[in-house]
Amino acid sequence: MNVIIFIISVLKLLFMNRSHILILILAIFVLVVPASATLAKIASGAPVFIGERNLDISSPMNGHSVLAWWAPGSDTSMAPDKTITLNETEIFSFSIRPEIFTGYTGKWYTHDKAPDIVVFDVMEPSIDLKIWDVTNNRDVTGQSVPMSANITYRIDTNLYLARKYALRPNYNPTDLFFTVKITNPKGLPVGNIYTGNIGAKGTQILSVESNPVITQPTFIWGAGEDWDRNARSTDGSIIYPAGTYTFNVTQNLNSMMDSYSTSDPSTRIGRVTSGDKTITFIEDVQTNTPTVAPQVTTVTQTIVTPQPTTMPATPTETVITQTTKRTPKPTYQPLSEWVSLLGVGIGALAFVAWRRR
Repeated sequence: MNVIIFIISVLKLLFMNRSHILILILAIFVLVVPASATLAKIASGAPVFIGERNLDISSPMNGHSVLAWWAPGSDTSMAPDKTITLNETEIFSFSIRPEIFTGYTGKWYTHDKAPDIVVFDVMEPSIDLKIWDVTNNRDVTGQSVPMSANITYRIDTNLYLARKYALRPNYNPTDLFFTVKITNPKGLPVGNIYTGNIGAKGTQILSVESNPVITQPTFIWGAGEDWDRNARSTDGSIIYPAGTYTFNVTQNLNSMMDSYSTSDPSTRIGRVTSGDKTITFIEDVQTNTPTVAPQVTTVTQTIVTPQPTTMPATPTETVITQTTKRTPKPTYQPLSEWVSLLGVGIGALAFVAWRRR
């Protein structure tokens, strides 16, 4: 309530004296926003992770000095399976050391005086990174994919529980403990991604989300699928060479990384680091469509001319054709006149002679 009254008073001052606006805004920010590195303060029953250092467990201890643990399923009315006695200093800077708490996960209680109260819930830290195919919604870590594939990274972890106000009352969103790194085939870090060719209309330059704020069991980098690995510079040169890219995520919640041996990397993988995860981008296959001239399809049609049906030979009659030849009429030439008269005279004489006989 006092903070609200103070803010109202400050707002009045803002309108009265605008020359001090910036100073007043900074004052409000300092009073309202908690200081950094406040994920160390633990509420009663909060999950804590093996390896966390310098935790303030004074609130759940509430004046107690003995921690007790029972194996799952044990009768808590019996003697605990493990106890730890703390001094007053340790309560404000308590570490969940691997050599003490490994194998003793679960709830720890106060036990020096009744009633037993849950102080914290010890968990093994878990962190993993996968290279994710957004289009097909599947893990492609260690595989080869085209440059144009929609690829991002995915983180699965139980450390998101450290970002709950009810569990860590001084939680500050600016407390970032995840770090993601991407390197190209030449071993150089990828800090920015281009959504298209440099200088092209609509192209954006986005930063790789290298310090994600994870508040759920699964986190997927949303802008990853906008990364155009075929993008080119203004001179036409490629920005992202084809080849093997390496992804890695680490976490250092309350200096947890210092609790795991650097000489034995296997103790770190899956707890404070995912280890290196790779993917190989290969150049897209360019399909050139040749200019195809229209093709003329020649249809050959075989026309079958029906042949006359050959009838089986039948006995034939021999017909003798008799040809009658006509004798041509003789051609007469007209006689001269005196010959005609002579013939007439002779005929007349012959007739007279015949009558007189």
